[in-house]
Amino acid sequence: MTRVWFNQTFSNVRAVLDLIRQGDADAEFCLICTHPDPGFPGFLAADEHALEPPRLSGADYVEFCLEFCRTHRIEALWPGKEATLLVEQRARFAAIGVQVLAVATPQVLGLLYDKARFALEASRFHIPTPATIAFRTADEFESAYERLRSIHEVLCLKPAKGVNGEGFRVIREEHAGLDGLVRDGLYSIRLGCLRQLLVQHPPEQTWLLMEYLAGDEYSLDAVGDGQRLIALTQRCKRAGGAYGQRIVARPELTQAVSELTGHFGLSGLFNVQFREGSHGPRLLEVNPRFSGGIGYTGPTGLNLPYLALRGLIRGFNAQDSRDAPRLAPEMRVLELTQYQHHGGAV
Repeated sequence: MTRVWFNQTFSNVRAVLDLIRQGDADAEFCLICTHPDPGFPGFLAADEHALEPPRLSGADYVEFCLEFCRTHRIEALWPGKEATLLVEQRARFAAIGVQVLAVATPQVLGLLYDKARFALEASRFHIPTPATIAFRTADEFESAYERLRSIHEVLCLKPAKGVNGEGFRVIREEHAGLDGLVRDGLYSIRLGCLRQLLVQHPPEQTWLLMEYLAGDEYSLDAVGDGQRLIALTQRCKRAGGAYGQRIVARPELTQAVSELTGHFGLSGLFNVQFREGSHGPRLLEVNPRFSGGIGYTGPTGLNLPYLALRGLIRGFNAQDSRDAPRLAPEMRVLELTQYQHHGGAV
């Protein structure tokens, strides 16, 4: 039995662990989960769990991880927190018999996490990124806004580095008072207010000004072997917040993810985001980690977390290559599976 450690990450790791357990009929893997919060939901689906020291980062966190691997007989690390740094130190982990399950090289991870660099790199792909200009100052914003606004009716912005839509805002030019606040919700900002903020409080990091894509969003959960796409589930999240998600199979999105897999050398489980615009779908980002909605893939019969873990540990077999890419069948998923308590402690 291979002891696999999932260090601090998002609460959706509970779905990942549950799906791996469902696919692991021969009990190949012992799943270990750690987090600083004693009530972390991922503990419920792990074979063993333990608390991490809070507020640890950088080189100190790497040393903690190395010691944890030694004392708990870890054989494989599926990195969450400090993923890039842990991948950079994979030789040190290999020296103590631990395989770091990296989606990509440290250089590629750095590119994927930097949305400004990624937008430039991916602008020439089969499905390109939306029109994007990076800015840091009020003057740079004004220049970018004038250029993009002459082409696109609505623009939006987000930080060049961030996760789960942090900082994303649609820019509204009109002034609609309090009624506008109710209609636009939390994800918009008035142009005048934005300009004032940029003058009074210039950002410390790079931001991206982009064309706004008003159509459906597509979240694609994928497994690659470092060269080609092995399996793929395409989830459509309807614009306007419709209930549930549709599992679809659009050939152009499959082609785009295949291209990304080969270009960036992606292996294991990762996520790709697209959104429909006035000129078709556009590539938003590649997340070198499992997605927040990975649980929606469970009912499709295509167990991506188990397929990724088995492939990374045992190697992707000839059948995986022959069937690639395997696609989840079209369906509608209204509810996530209810997870069971499994207990366990380190």
